[in-house]
Amino acid sequence: MMKRQIKTKAKVQGFSLIEVLISLSILAAGLLGMTALQNEALQFNQAAFTDSQAQFLINDMVERIRANSGSNLYAINYTEDTPTASVDCATETCTSAEMAVWDLAQWRGMIESTFADDGVTYLPGGESQILFNNTNQTYIISVRYDWSQLGEAELNNDGKRTISVTTRIQ
Repeated sequence: MMKRQIKTKAKVQGFSLIEVLISLSILAAGLLGMTALQNEALQFNQAAFTDSQAQFLINDMVERIRANSGSNLYAINYTEDTPTASVDCATETCTSAEMAVWDLAQWRGMIESTFADDGVTYLPGGESQILFNNTNQTYIISVRYDWSQLGEAELNNDGKRTISVTTRIQ
C-alpha cells in the first residue's frame, strides 16, 4: 500500500490583523488631514467674504459722497456717535447737509450694528471713520472690524483689521 504524504506546509491566505490595522491608521491620518484642510479653506473663505464686504461698504460711501459732492460734511471719527437723521431722504427731498447726515446714519448702521435693517451682519465688530483733507480735497474712508478668522498676522494691537481708501471727489 502506498502511504499518502501529508503536507505540513499550510498556505497563508488573506491579510493579517496587523496589516489591516496599519491600513486603517494610514486611512485615518489621511482623512484627518483632509478635514484640517477643509477647515482652513472655510476660514480663508470667511475671511475673504468679510474683506469683500468691507470693500463693498467703503465703495458704497465713496459713491454716496460723489453723489452729494456739494457737501464736505461727511467727516466722522471712530469715536464719534452715529448721527441721527432728522429727515428720511429716501422718501423726502433733502438739502445737501441733510443728505450727508442721512448717508452717514445709513452707512454706519450697516457697518456698526449687529443686525442691519435687512437682518444682515456685514462686519463683525465693525467701526468706521471718514477724514476730509481740505488742503488736497481728499477723503480717507476707513473701516475696521474684528479679524479673528485667521489669527494675529495682520492685526492692530486692538485685534482689528483696518481697510482704508483715499479718494478725491471733484
